[in-house]
Amino acid sequence: MPGQRVFHKYHFLSFVISIQAYLYSTYINSTAAKLGFSFTQIGLVNLILSIAYAIASVTLGHIGTRYGYKRTISFLAVYLFIVSMFGFFANNPKRLVIFAVLQGAFFGAFFPQVEGLIAKSESLLRVDPPSITGRFTLSWSTGNMIGVAFGPFLTVRVPSAVFITGLIISGLTSLWVFLDYKKFGDVITFTPYRKLLEHSRNSSVVMNKNMMKKLSLEYRIILFLGGLIYTSVLASFPKLMMLAGLKLENAGFLTVGANIGVVLIFGILQSWKGWVGNEYVCGILLSVVPITGLIAFFAKNPLMFFLTALFAGFSYAVPYTFAIFYGLLSEEEAHGKQGALHEMVIGLLFGVGPLIGGVLFDNFGGNLGLLVYAFSISAAIYLIQLLFNFSRK
Repeated sequence: MPGQRVFHKYHFLSFVISIQAYLYSTYINSTAAKLGFSFTQIGLVNLILSIAYAIASVTLGHIGTRYGYKRTISFLAVYLFIVSMFGFFANNPKRLVIFAVLQGAFFGAFFPQVEGLIAKSESLLRVDPPSITGRFTLSWSTGNMIGVAFGPFLTVRVPSAVFITGLIISGLTSLWVFLDYKKFGDVITFTPYRKLLEHSRNSSVVMNKNMMKKLSLEYRIILFLGGLIYTSVLASFPKLMMLAGLKLENAGFLTVGANIGVVLIFGILQSWKGWVGNEYVCGILLSVVPITGLIAFFAKNPLMFFLTALFAGFSYAVPYTFAIFYGLLSEEEAHGKQGALHEMVIGLLFGVGPLIGGVLFDNFGGNLGLLVYAFSISAAIYLIQLLFNFSRK
């Protein structure tokens, strides 16, 4: 059928806004490193940011349901325009923290709107639930790569470019989404590629309702634990690389390994599902967490820093894929449920991970601290796996 597509314009919007999100987050962490913040202080800034993100998610994340997703996105983009203007002055500790809170509130409120709009529209088109989340995940995770790669470089060389980009993106988003709403209403119009309509419930894998519910809970917990390493690396790597004698402006080109790792795993595990229902295979895949710590211990040069970041991305994306897949296939879950609550949990993860990591890095030294962090989390992950497996017998 002509006009069939895999992605649509709101995936592109998610991609673009994700670039800006990570330009801002890397600006915050890189500027904090330039200002001489300790690892713990950088972690505290990220915790404050994540609390703002979480609060915005649970308080504002629902308003699109009542007032319309597109109208809400358009108004939020106006708010981002104002925040981006303030960003030009976020060059001292106090204003940096204020900026972190303001921009965190935007992204916490924005992502539930675009998630809800995509889930609502694509479910009406009978798109397979895992395909709804999988394609949305790929759209924002590819945007992350660009933001993380160029954020530190722009922060050092041309910091104003970070906020000029924010002004352009927010201004165009507000106008474009409002006009799209006036023309098409509060749904996304596109013709999905036919393979997106092939429901996984009809696959050869036999789904057991009670088992899927337990697997969903198990991997939501493990997702939080694995994500601690990923978020800690994103927040602390600029300072860690400075201490290793590397240029701060180049930190993003190595830290982006984490986001490359996320995209690789999402792509591989979305295509190959030999892990579904096989806890032994899932356990082997989760070994990326302790491997991250081992690589980090020897990270003294650019290649090893990149590999550490890459495996930190694996540590987040592996359990994320499991949690989303099992959650969507559980009869107790709705495909759009991740919305506001999901973003609240992810938002807190981006604060707790850097804070705990910062304390460990300050007390053990960056490389050893990351090794201790990864091994401790690995022990907790495998203990949870054992407990859940034992409960199912």
